[in-house]
Amino acid sequence: MGSWDVSPAGVSGVLQKTAHAAEGMSTAGTGMQTSLKSAASSAGTISGPYCGTAPPIGPVGAALGEFMEHKAQELGYIAVRTGRSMQGAFDATTAYIHGDLQMAANKQAQAVKEPVINDKGQEIGPDGKPVPAPPADKNADASGAGQ
Repeated sequence: MGSWDVSPAGVSGVLQKTAHAAEGMSTAGTGMQTSLKSAASSAGTISGPYCGTAPPIGPVGAALGEFMEHKAQELGYIAVRTGRSMQGAFDATTAYIHGDLQMAANKQAQAVKEPVINDKGQEIGPDGKPVPAPPADKNADASGAGQ
C-alpha cells in the first residue's frame, strides 16, 4: 500500500457536488420513466375497438416499453455505482481521518467492486435477491466535523 495524502475537506466538497449531480440524474430518470409511459399509452394501436380494462399496446408502445426495460438496467447500474463510489470515498476518508490506513484501503477496495443489476434496475446481492437501497443520509460529510 502506497502513501495516502487526503484532504478530508476536499473529499467532502467533491461528495457534496456529486450528490447534487446524482439528485439531478435521479430526477431526470424519473421524468424519463413517466414520459415514456405516457408516450407508450398515447401512441395508439393498429387494432380496432377493444374489450377489457386496459387498451392494447401498439408497436410504438411496445418498442418504448422494451427500450425502458433495457435502459432500466443501465440506469440502475449508474445509480448503484455512483452510490458505492460516494460511500466508499466517505468510508475511506473517515478511516483515514481516524488513522486506520488499512481500513481506508479496504473500504476503497469494496467501493470499486462491480455491482450486478437486474433488468428492473435493482442491485442483486450474493443470494440472488434485490438489495434494499440504503437510507439517504443528507447530513453526512467526510470533513471530520463533529469529532
